[in-house]
Amino acid sequence: MENGEIKSTECLQETTAAVDGKSDSAPSKKLGIYFMESDNRRMRFGRSYTGGTTPVNIRGKPISDLSKTGGWIAALFIFGNEMAERMAYFGLSVNMVVFMFHIMHRPFTSASNAVNNFLGISQASSVLGGFIADAYLGRYWTIAIFTTIYLAGLIGITLCATMDIFMPNQDKCDRLSLLLGSCEPAKPWQMLYLYAVLYVTGFGAAGIRPCVSSFGADQFDERSKNYQSHLDRFFNFFYLSVTIGAIVAFTFVVYIQMKLGWGYAFGSLALAMGISNMLFFVGTPLYRHRLPGGSPLTRVAQVLVAAFRKKNAPFSSSELIGLYEVPGKHSAIKGSGKIVHTDDFRCLDKAALQVKEDGDDKSPWRLCTVTQVEEVKILIKLIPIPACTIMLSLVLTEYLTLSVQQAYTLNTHLRNWKLPVTCIPVFPGISIFLVLSLYYVVFVPMARRITGHPHGASQLQRVGIGLAVSILSVAWAGTFESIA
Repeated sequence: MENGEIKSTECLQETTAAVDGKSDSAPSKKLGIYFMESDNRRMRFGRSYTGGTTPVNIRGKPISDLSKTGGWIAALFIFGNEMAERMAYFGLSVNMVVFMFHIMHRPFTSASNAVNNFLGISQASSVLGGFIADAYLGRYWTIAIFTTIYLAGLIGITLCATMDIFMPNQDKCDRLSLLLGSCEPAKPWQMLYLYAVLYVTGFGAAGIRPCVSSFGADQFDERSKNYQSHLDRFFNFFYLSVTIGAIVAFTFVVYIQMKLGWGYAFGSLALAMGISNMLFFVGTPLYRHRLPGGSPLTRVAQVLVAAFRKKNAPFSSSELIGLYEVPGKHSAIKGSGKIVHTDDFRCLDKAALQVKEDGDDKSPWRLCTVTQVEEVKILIKLIPIPACTIMLSLVLTEYLTLSVQQAYTLNTHLRNWKLPVTCIPVFPGISIFLVLSLYYVVFVPMARRITGHPHGASQLQRVGIGLAVSILSVAWAGTFESIA
């Protein structure tokens, strides 16, 4: 250990004798092993360590009997909430473009921009919703508040499509007049009202989208031997509910709009959201909760600042005490367990480097825990995954509005049946069902024989395969469009 490196748990056996033996050579102390205080005993990290988090009830008290809470029954209530939110999200994405064009007499470009802004607000504000859930309210209360905001926005949109006062005059406005742009335009205050309720709806998604999937995952006991399989199955069903909500929005809601009108179409979205909210609250006694652990952004900033302040501190020094961690089984992050130290991004380890000059000053802006540092390391490792999906998200967002706009230039007749333009986005949803069927029936058995993986491929490999297929599909679409 002449280089004074921080050793991981693989190095424990090589240094056990040196640590267990009594040595008086304190000035030559090296950071070969660090210790954690747990149950008032000094333990070498990697031995007798139990991580994890403690589920609590809605009052923040530990749950004495986990068998009466959580599990698949609680997850079903969460599936319903996500399905209704996706139904409303996709229903507004395609129908609002047509509504603004036909009823509010806005050009397609203006209508598409407004809907894209709605999609952008619902996506970008998810960061705020996740921050509020993690730092202050917890996932349950964040979902409860923002899903109510979502419902209020849908009710406002329904009123806009129902009451004549919120719409311009529709007299002498036939299809030709719409295309020529000669219909009476909506008044500024009418558009202001529509934009307001539309963006309120988008803001309501802020607390739903980042919290529902993780709140559903909280319903399963991570100490169970079947935890990983339950989690995989949960996310499969979760995204199946997303797809079902989208298909219903592209078919059933469009059918209601054609037969009964815009007020009933948007009203059906509000009704579905209201029913899902009611079911979500009914399931409250069954839910398992996680305590909010404080602002994750603040913790990241503290690690970066503390590491910068000690950038010149050597890992091997007579002034060195060790890597800092709080006593007990749980970490300093409320409701969370401790994370095992790793040797990655060693420059960040300096944030947890405890030296004699720190004294009794445990300010997190100067001295962070090992768990806090490892949390930042995990975040850094995850950055490439969402970074790779930015362009994919952009394509999917544009598809929702562009497909409707393009459908107006196409012949959508199938023999004697005319396909509504707002039904065009249903085909990706149907293709998801077909691809998933082929994946589980054909790909997984074949890949399992080659890789030996129970699912045919790891989650990261599946992400890579999906991105590769997406690249090919967008390339094909661009080629076809250039020829057409």
